[in-house]
Amino acid sequence: MRIACLTLTHWHYVVRSAISFASVSLLLVAACSAAAQVQTTLAGGGLPRLSEWLASDVAPDTIVRALTERPREELSQDFTKAEMPFLISLGRLAFRSPLIFGSYAARAGLSCDVCHTAGGTNTQFFVPDVSDLPGNVDVTHVFWRRESEDGLVNPVNIPSLRGVRWTAPYGRDGRYASLKALTRNVIVHEFAGDEPQAVVLDALVAYQRTLAFPSVATVGPSGQLTKGAESDALRGESLFERDCATCHIPSAGFIDRRAHNVGTGGHFDTPTLLGHSVTAPYFHDGRAPNVRAVIDHFESVLGLVYGPTERNDLTAYLAAIGAEAAPSRRTLAADLTDLDSFAGALDYPLNNEDLEPADLIIGMLRTEVGRIAERFLPTTHGAAEGILEDWSRALIQITRLARTNRFADARDALSTWRSRLATDLPILILAERTSLYDPGTLRRSLDIAHR
Repeated sequence: MRIACLTLTHWHYVVRSAISFASVSLLLVAACSAAAQVQTTLAGGGLPRLSEWLASDVAPDTIVRALTERPREELSQDFTKAEMPFLISLGRLAFRSPLIFGSYAARAGLSCDVCHTAGGTNTQFFVPDVSDLPGNVDVTHVFWRRESEDGLVNPVNIPSLRGVRWTAPYGRDGRYASLKALTRNVIVHEFAGDEPQAVVLDALVAYQRTLAFPSVATVGPSGQLTKGAESDALRGESLFERDCATCHIPSAGFIDRRAHNVGTGGHFDTPTLLGHSVTAPYFHDGRAPNVRAVIDHFESVLGLVYGPTERNDLTAYLAAIGAEAAPSRRTLAADLTDLDSFAGALDYPLNNEDLEPADLIIGMLRTEVGRIAERFLPTTHGAAEGILEDWSRALIQITRLARTNRFADARDALSTWRSRLATDLPILILAERTSLYDPGTLRRSLDIAHR
């Protein structure tokens, strides 16, 4: 069943609306969509809106982990130093913002980060009738953009962006030569956004280019296992080099920058295997639920024959090279650190007295404040909610100052706003232990929502 969406809402409309609203909560207005309808019970229980992108029958433990944990963001320090700090900061903010998208995507709070959390893969992402499996999404569906509808049911698996700087060409079928072309296509053609400001597009590319491959202690610089690897993984490495390394070249990040037909219905780009342990299901359409299914597929397609021991060894090797650091807890302190970093991106347009990007960045900042606000329960966290609403109003005032050409005052107001992040922190910290940052509180809220 194909789902029609209501009136297209482009980012410039959302920004204007966000700036005109006096309350953080108005930024979080529910979208009229199948996903929102499926998650009505969850949203009614006061859960963060990220729960909208989970399947309705997902296990409670999975919901708790999805809402209280976040993959570790690994950035390449070499490339971070090579890029302008402003671009990286703005890119990280835009990556998390729904305001660059249009239609339902923006209204429901979808962002690059929802699908590619911390640059990785959200394997639990699910939209009814648009996804066939968690971690899959049909990006040529009328649900996102009427003009993109191709009449096919063809969900693709969400790829990781870790190490994307080194993995051209881009797209599951390798149709995009540059990361910039891919990023623009996602915004404009897949999720119905307006043509992005040049500085925003450059910033998104700059941020993605700093994303590093997951660091694995047992994988050396050339992609070979170190002596610290387990014996079964070392045996599996020999099998891999014999049967798989022509396409997944260890010294090249386990890619060959080519598309191949491996029996899955077309020619698709060779994906890296670094960090794959947290990206299942596998292949472009997610048809393989686990590594064993991948091995079985290639045995069939390539005429390979592995005995039980060889299959175990190859599985152990793939687990060794595909390992990724455990996720970290989502905390108020981490969110406020990010918020302060994002606010630094506003210095540039205010200093250059450039209103359009300043408007957009303030809209994005208010959305981030809204994400923090939804973690505090209105019945028990009145003081915290009041502080966050004040923060949002103060951002509106910065916009008003800039719009009346009082950029010096706007810069002073931004400095004052950033200082409040620290001075108001003690009150918010007291409320954090009973907020939805806490897994126990979240679980209790989830139990209430499901009654």
